[in-house]
Parts: sequence; C-alpha cells; structure tokens
Amino acid sequence: MIKGLCLSASAAIFMATPLVAQSTRISEDRDSFSFTMNGTSITIDRNGPACPPACLQPMQAAAGVSTVGELEILDFLDLFVSGGQGLLIDTRLPEAYNAQTIPGAVNVPAETLRPGNQYRDDLLNALGVRNGDFSAAYDLVLFSGSSASPAAAEAVRDLLGAGYPATKLKYYRGGLGAWVAAGLRTAGGQ
Repeated sequence: MIKGLCLSASAAIFMATPLVAQSTRISEDRDSFSFTMNGTSITIDRNGPACPPACLQPMQAAAGVSTVGELEILDFLDLFVSGGQGLLIDTRLPEAYNAQTIPGAVNVPAETLRPGNQYRDDLLNALGVRNGDFSAAYDLVLFSGSSASPAAAEAVRDLLGAGYPATKLKYYRGGLGAWVAAGLRTAGGQ
C-alpha cells in the first residue's frame, strides 16, 4: 500500500509540473535547420544550453589550426608535453578546471589571452614567446568544456592575433565533455 501511495504522489507531482522543453539556437546565426528528403520536410533544432554563449562551434577554430580528437591528445601528451615542448591548455575558468580536467592540462582561462588583458604579454612569455619571437614557443592544444563552449576557439583566435603560429596550435573541439563521454580518466586541477 505504501509503495502504491508513493507512486501516486510522485505521479501527481509529475503531472502538476509543466513540461517545458527549452529550445535554443544551434549557432549564433542559425535558429534551426530544415531540409527536404524524399519529399518530406525535416527540421533539426536544439534543446540545450542557451546560445549564445553556448553555441555549437565550427569544427575548425581558425585557418591553419588542426582540430584533434582524443587519440591525438594522447599522442600530444606523450610526444610534446612529456618532452617539455608542449602544453595542453584548459581554457575554462579556474573553478571548473579545479573540479575536473584532462590529466596533464594546465589552466589558462580564455579571458586572459584577450588583447585587452594587460598581462597577456607575460602569459605569452610564459608560453615561450620572447620579444615577439615565437620560434621557441610551446606547441599548444586548447580545449574547453564542450563543443558548445566558445572559450577554446576564441583563445585560438586571440593567440593567432598575437602572432602565435597556426602550426603550433591545435584545437580539441569536443573538450572535456567529449573526453568524459569517451570514458577517459579525468583529474582535479593541478
């Protein structure tokens, strides 16, 4: 009897709660997408975090910058990070980084790489840039929380704007969300 009563109370609460699916934009310039297949109109829309800011990002962050996946991240950690020639950059805010990140990542929030940041030259120096010379700069892979987070793509573009060579930058579009979805181990920020 108690079990049935709990189920009835739960059903009553559920039925009294309005079900509102929050529809949001796919990207900043696209609300939805429609096409025709075999004479039938099909529309793709999105339910998820508000866009902007959480708009789906393009596969390529900028011309000349490679987009990588999980296996390429592992190779990068082995070949570049272990060898002291590269950094895996988590562009999220410190609170998110401290809670969970990809092992071996360092935190450089995207906001700190913007042109208006008075300490950006100090950050570029920490990345191996010497007086505008990028020859000794680290190779970088930048990521954020997911394919809907603009932080990593914006950081890539800001680095390019500062003169960072595209050949030394890589973009992990899937970010931490794809890493977790693949079942790979995470760590708290170091």
